[in-house]
Amino acid sequence: MSVIELREGKFDGTPATVSPVSIQPRGDRTRRVMMVQPASAGGNFEYIAIPRQGMLFLSGALAQWEGPYVYERDIWFEDRLGRMDPNRDLDGVDVLMITALINETPRAYEIAREARQFHPNLVILGGGPQMSPLPEEAIARGGFDVIVNREGEDIIGQLCDILLTWRDDRKYAYLERVAGISFMRDGHLTQTRRKGLVAPDFVTLPDFRSIRGLSRANPMAGGVLETVRGCTENCSYCQVIQQFLGYRLIDRETEFKRLEQLEELAAEGLILTGRNGKFNVFISDDLHTPPLRAVKFRNERLERLQGWRGRTDSMDMICQARAEIGQDDELADALLEANVKMLYLGVESNNAESLKAVRKRQEPGQMERDLVHLNEEGFSVVAMTIIGLPYDTEESIMTLAEWVTQHSRYQTANLLTPLPATSNWSLTPLNGDGQLLQAGEMRPYELYTGRQFVHEDERWTMAESRELFDRYSAKLTSIDTLYGRIFRILGGYRLRQARSVQDLSETTEVMRNWSHQVEQAGKEFGENLNQRVTELAETLRTVSQPLSNMGADFMENLRTHINEASEALHNYAERADAGSKDVAANISARVNEVTEMLNGVLDSAGQRRNPRQAS
Repeated sequence: MSVIELREGKFDGTPATVSPVSIQPRGDRTRRVMMVQPASAGGNFEYIAIPRQGMLFLSGALAQWEGPYVYERDIWFEDRLGRMDPNRDLDGVDVLMITALINETPRAYEIAREARQFHPNLVILGGGPQMSPLPEEAIARGGFDVIVNREGEDIIGQLCDILLTWRDDRKYAYLERVAGISFMRDGHLTQTRRKGLVAPDFVTLPDFRSIRGLSRANPMAGGVLETVRGCTENCSYCQVIQQFLGYRLIDRETEFKRLEQLEELAAEGLILTGRNGKFNVFISDDLHTPPLRAVKFRNERLERLQGWRGRTDSMDMICQARAEIGQDDELADALLEANVKMLYLGVESNNAESLKAVRKRQEPGQMERDLVHLNEEGFSVVAMTIIGLPYDTEESIMTLAEWVTQHSRYQTANLLTPLPATSNWSLTPLNGDGQLLQAGEMRPYELYTGRQFVHEDERWTMAESRELFDRYSAKLTSIDTLYGRIFRILGGYRLRQARSVQDLSETTEVMRNWSHQVEQAGKEFGENLNQRVTELAETLRTVSQPLSNMGADFMENLRTHINEASEALHNYAERADAGSKDVAANISARVNEVTEMLNGVLDSAGQRRNPRQAS
């Protein structure tokens, strides 16, 4: 008989042990765990092509957990792999874990409900920044067994052990001793307390190798690196403060190990690498470089960056920071020397009253000087902006667009969006029709993308705010549009889902928008793109022949949109400057991948037409 110890949690490496509990595993010790990140509804809250780290660390925690079961892990990122079929794809799975950002919530609930329908005995866990503060809703809408509150690496092993072992009411006595979870018992919500914080490097290395479909033919568009959890600030619109309490640096040696891990993945072809031998790394911190006033943290980050020299030569790194890094030449120089050359800066607004209203400690005049200096230093600056703040008017928002495009190379845009666990969550919510949300209605989370108001505001209706967002964003050079379109289209995101005529029709609709998106991206496409796009268009034309039974009108539309897209890309490729070669190399690799997938579609279609030959 195996024995495990149930603990209240392991915080900063110090376990609080309670009485041992005997657990008898069922036959074979191996249990299968599927971890799912649902498809995004769009918006600027994330990079579609870059996997977020939550599931990677939970998978790593299960790998190192020592208990009665051995957990085989599989991570399904729908934005990479396509939508899962809970009936088919969860066959043989023992535990399903789902996390979601706010606009992914409807899909998360849908997966959980269907999983319960087709696999009644499946253990289903939820978590992440949306479900953690709203566990009762998640359990009611998705049928989850347990919601993990905030971080969960330290408890996930024992939680799975309990739910796989005790299938009756006896489980509740053990669940009540697991720190930081929510579950229903006798019709009432039970929430257990968490004491202390999880060490940010409780799991040393994120488990990239458990990502379903990760291969040389389908690499990650970039690496992702976590060096710290939490934030030193207290902005009212941000979830991070509640989801990741404090500001916790990982160990210096752990940083080095994670950099080495990314090098290994790139060397194996699992991270897309340009012809210059470099690959992109997104530093997934909310404040990689703390402000000057956080002296202790700032000095520690400076020393660490200086220690990165020689370890990041093959990387082009991107991180978030505050604009006042423009007042810290020593730290800025260390970033450049470590190959951190693109900065996402929380500009938010140039309206002092609005900044004060959302507790953003930033003065517009100084911020402008900081941006000017950072541009002069050679950083590629991405200015993150929020419109619809308390003192915004249509005039001030359009003025912000003119100002921010003068002081940054790229921009992101979001309308103020209420998020759980923030003070804005109390704003009066609207339903999908833009009317006041009625009792019993679920918020239209799919609209929580930052592209329209989802709360009542005397200045703009939902429809008016959407039109305002479109007018504002049209004036920007959107980094999110560039990433999203390149990785979704050339990376085959839509084509992976082409299981029916309807899905392929959706693909042609995306193609119709290529010209507009390329115009925004401009000269970011390189000299090699012209030839590659011609090859892609030719391959698509080839695919149209064996799929001709889908309908002449459909195929004619497909050919028309391919020609339009190809012509537009040709025109803008001719304008590309020599400095765009790295981008072109990345796009070329993605085009190669699409070509391989389309050949697979062609073969598959041929087999459907000739079943005898296929057999």
